[in-house]
Parts: sequence; structure tokens; C-alpha cells
Amino acid sequence: MAALEKIRKRAVILTIVIGLGLVAFIIEDGVQAARSFFNDQTAAKVGSEKIDIMEFQKRSEKLNAQNQNQQQKQDPAVQQEQLLDEMVFEKLLEQEYDKVGIYVSDSELSEALTGKNPAQAAVQFAQQLGVQSPAQAYDFITNPTKYKVQEQQVTEIRAAWNDMQDQVYKQLLMQKLYALVTGSMQANDLDRKQMQEDGATTCYIDFVKKDYSTLADDKYPVSDSEIKAEYNKCKELFRKDEDVRNIHYISVDINPSKSDLAVATKQINDAYAKLQQSNGLDLVRTMAEFKVDTPKVTLDQISDQKVKDFVKGASAGAVYRAEPQNNVYNMFKLMKVEQSLDSVNVAAVVVQGDKKLQDSVLNMLNSGKPETEVAKVKGVQVQPAQWQQIAMAPDSLKNKISAAGSNYVVLQSQAEGAYLCKVVEKKAPKTYYTVAAVSYEAYASQKTIDALRDRLQKFVSSNTTAAAFAKNAAKAGYNAVEIQVTPSTPQIGYNPQFGIGLRDTRKAIKWAFEAKVGDVSPIFDADNNNTLVVVALDAVYDGDYFPADYAPVKKYLTEKVRNSKKGDALMKQYGGKANSLQAYAKLMGTAIDTTEINFAQDQAMKIDPSETAIYGRVAAAKQGVLVGPWKGNSAVWVFQVVKAEKSQRKPSKQELDAQFARTRGAQVVGQPQMLYGILSKATTVKKNLIKFY
Repeated sequence: MAALEKIRKRAVILTIVIGLGLVAFIIEDGVQAARSFFNDQTAAKVGSEKIDIMEFQKRSEKLNAQNQNQQQKQDPAVQQEQLLDEMVFEKLLEQEYDKVGIYVSDSELSEALTGKNPAQAAVQFAQQLGVQSPAQAYDFITNPTKYKVQEQQVTEIRAAWNDMQDQVYKQLLMQKLYALVTGSMQANDLDRKQMQEDGATTCYIDFVKKDYSTLADDKYPVSDSEIKAEYNKCKELFRKDEDVRNIHYISVDINPSKSDLAVATKQINDAYAKLQQSNGLDLVRTMAEFKVDTPKVTLDQISDQKVKDFVKGASAGAVYRAEPQNNVYNMFKLMKVEQSLDSVNVAAVVVQGDKKLQDSVLNMLNSGKPETEVAKVKGVQVQPAQWQQIAMAPDSLKNKISAAGSNYVVLQSQAEGAYLCKVVEKKAPKTYYTVAAVSYEAYASQKTIDALRDRLQKFVSSNTTAAAFAKNAAKAGYNAVEIQVTPSTPQIGYNPQFGIGLRDTRKAIKWAFEAKVGDVSPIFDADNNNTLVVVALDAVYDGDYFPADYAPVKKYLTEKVRNSKKGDALMKQYGGKANSLQAYAKLMGTAIDTTEINFAQDQAMKIDPSETAIYGRVAAAKQGVLVGPWKGNSAVWVFQVVKAEKSQRKPSKQELDAQFARTRGAQVVGQPQMLYGILSKATTVKKNLIKFY
């Protein structure tokens, strides 16, 4: 009875525990549901319109399906950002089309798809489908029974047609907007006159200058109040489109250790010894660590000169061992040398129909019937002669082509169709080399990886603040790199122009936008697990502008204020103290220099790019008259125009119009990237992808 009583008491306790657990589960589930319900599911906001994350996800999955056969997989984060930019641009364009009243009618779209002059995308679609025209392709997918094809067999083709149709529709809209924009950006008579005058005059000047860099900075201190005042004058220079995080990061490449390389060398030596045997290739294939490929190539197709020299001078069975590069070891064994027919000029006829139609078409062709007449037969498509490389074709096909005479032959035939061809011309056989390429890549062992991770973790554990992280990295043998990231940065170190960054580091960037200032991150695996990355968050910059204490802004403002002070001091020192360039050169302790200024050019030799005011002063100056000293942005200047040369050649209206289009008109504004910049500046664009990825 006592035992039963204990069980009953425990049962009550268990019931309470389980009940509390269920309540906690229900509460947690409700909290998660509430979070999901109230959470913003916006990938980006363009003006007042949203791009829903589900819409983005569908496009992303479709893009992944299209790219699944690529050899080099793109970093998903880079692809996602590029896709979001594309969708934002589409939304910006849609809004602009509505504003200016641009649309494409059904008849315009039909004409572009199946008319007399179809869009290139529609033509390519028809070619890939193997039909004569986009109109026939459209007929095929809308009337499959006419071609004795089941409805379900054209489902994917119809979807592809709809995608192409959408592409053509967007192209037509874009063409209209482009025509509208570029049509409004045309040179008028005043533009032509200005460009002609700018290009016609070249001024040759002598000048002296005293650079501000020659003065000691510490003699011209800059206060915080002066920086703040200057910041308020030029605040718009520091506007930003996105929030910014200032971080330091350390990356550690995972490379094989000396002991790992010793193991690799032993395996390579073993494989090399086996390759030299007659059945060596079969023996190496059983070694799982090695990759083996046996391409058939000509000498011209071998890019590595050392491998080419080996193949050219070796006999079948010879083996060449290349020097390792980036822990990759390569060996090559020459398997076979042979002469093979390489290029043939082939005319082809595709027959869609039964054996009876195939035989009929073949008889027509070989009896002298013109190909233009044969092409009129329903289900027949005549392709013009073109050169084909057949060295890599299956021997059965290659032998047929090699043995073909002047008549058409059946290259391939099935119950529902055939491929007929006639050899118009053959090129001389080429020498082909079958080369076994054996490669081995040495990887870091788990012991090596653990050692690298443990060492980095020890540093992180000892430097738990961003300040200590940056200060002590070098002492520990690491390089802490300072960078800025935004919610749109797909990779640490990413460069939008060149696309260079550290792959698979989006999680580290996301961490920076969720962490507190001063935090140090856990270790992230990056670059397909070939790199370890750790991040420290130095500062957060939200809002529309970088603040005055943001390091690059503060540096710029400090230098500008200091240079202004230096300029004032130099003007006080030199102003009105001489009446010739020679005298000013002596005062300034410098030499007279020369340059030439053509007002059609963006920059003049020896003139600092910041000194734009000099162009106006030169234009207004009289020849031989001393100008200055005057305070510039980088120096105090004195100059005189020695000679103003007028060009005798008068450019034509066409030349001036082309120059206008190239420098400030259609060719500049009409570029998609420039158009995106203009539209995105005119509309508030808020990207939110970092919340989801």
C-alpha cells in the first residue's frame, strides 16, 4: 500500500510537471505565432510599395533552379542581394511607367512575339524549340493536339514561353522609357556653342604654389566646435542610404599543416609509382582521394606550356609530375596519340514524321530536288551548312560522317523523326592526344582544424571587447581589418565593382546588426568551411547621415578646416608681397611650373582635382597678367596665362551632338545603372533582407 501511495503521489507530481510543460509550450507557441503575425514580412520597401519576402523567395528559388547546373556556385548572399536589387529596379521602373504614362498594348506585344520582326528573345526561343519561327512555337504550345502532342507535354514549354513573354514585355517598356529619357537629353544650340568654345581654347599657364602639406599640422589645431560648424555647412556630403556598422574582423585560412603535407606527399609518391605501370591508371582510380579525367585534346587546347611540352615530346605511357600549386598536385599520363577527323561543313535537314516521310524526303534530296522546295514539305526544316567539330562525337556518328559522300545520309532516325545530313567539306585530320589528368588536393586534417580553431578561440576568450580585439590582434599573430558593412553587404570585404569578398560571411554581418557596440562574435565558418572568421562591433551609425565624429568624416572635416587655416596664414604671409612669378617663387621657396588647360577636359596635368576654381580663374584671366595669390583647397596659388591658343578647326554639328551624348546625354543617363541611381535617389528605398538571411 505504501508503494502504491508513493506511485500515486509521483503521478500527481508528473501530471503537474507535464501540465506546466504543455502550458509553457502553448505559451511559447503563441508567442512565436504572435511574432510571426506582427513581424514585417517585407524584403524591401520602394516608396510606398513593398516587395514581400515570399515573392522574393519564389524568385530566388526559380533563380537557383536555373543556376543549378553551374560549375562554380555563386555565394547565395551575393545572388540574393543582386536579385533584390533587380526587383527593386523593376519596382522603380513600374512606378516611373505609371508616372509618365508608358504602357505596352496587347497588339504591340503580339507583334514583338509573333510578328514579322519578332524580338530576339522570341527568335531564340523558337530556335531552341527546333521550329522555324516564334509564330510556329506559339501555335505549338497553344494547339498541341494539332501536332499530336499531349497537353501535359507542353506544360513546361508554355511556362518557358510565358517567362520569355514577360521578358519581352519589360524590354518594350524599357525601350520606351529609354527613348523618352534620351530623346529629352539632346544638345541645343547653346550646348553646342559651349562645347565648341570649351574645346577650341587651350591656355598655357605658368604658376607657383605653396602646398598646405608643407606646413606642420600641429601648428594649426582644429577644435570640435570648428569641426561641428564645418559639418553643418556641408552635411549633405555625408548622407547615407543605409545603416552602417563599423567592425574589425579576423580571418584565418584553414590550410594543411606540415604533417598534413607530408601525408599528401607520401600518397602522391605512391600514385606516381603506380601510374608508371601499364595498368597504373586503373590502380590510381581505386584511390578515393584522387580525381582522374581522360580528355582527348589537341596541342592548341592545352594552356599549360609545361604540360604541352610533355605531351608533344612523350610516347604513350609516359608520366609527367607537375609542381604543386596551392596544395593541389597534378600528374599527367599520355595514353594515346591518334589522327582524327576534326571539322566538317555539314548541311542538315530535320524531319518530323514517320519512316515513310523520312524516306520520301531523303529521296527528294538525293534526286536533285532543291532544298528550298524540300523545306516546303510539312514537318521538314532545312538548316544551312555550317562547320561542326566532330572529334569528340561517338564513333558511330563520326564514322558515318567520315564515310559520307556527296549525298544526304541518315545520321539519326527514330519512329517519329530523323536527322539527315550531307557533308559539304572536310578539313584535314588533326592529331589528338588522350591524356589522363590525375589531381590530388591536400586538405587540413581535423587535428589541424581543431588547433587553428582552439588558438583563435583562446584569443577571443582573452579579448572580449572590441577595443581589446583590435588592439591585441597583432600581438597574437592576427590581422584585425577595419571595415564598414551595411544591411546590403553580402560578404565581408565585398566590392560592388569587382565582386571580391570573403564567401559565406553573411551570418557574421547579420550578427553585427544584432549585437551591441563593443561585442565580439563567436567564430563563424566561411568560404565553404575553408576559413574561420570572428568579428568585433566598434560602432553603430543609424539615421540618414554619418555623424561628425564618424572617423572618415572627422578626418575629412579636420583636414578641410586645417587647410583653410593654413591658407589664411599663407595669404597673410604672401599676399601683395611680390609683383612677379619669379618673386613669388622665391618667397615661397619653390620653382615656377607650367601646365595647359583645355576647358573641354575634366582635369589638367599638375593641378590637384580639388582645385576646380582654377578653371574659372584661368578663363577670366588676361594673357600676361599676374593672378593671385589666392587660397585654394590644397595650396596657395599664383599664375599667369602665357598663351591662349584657339583651334582653327570647327567641329560639325554631328560631332558636337555625339560629344554631348557621350559626356552628359543619352549615353550617360540612359545606362541602366545610372537610371537606377537616379530613380532610387528620387524615391526612398529601404532594404530589409538582413532580417531574413
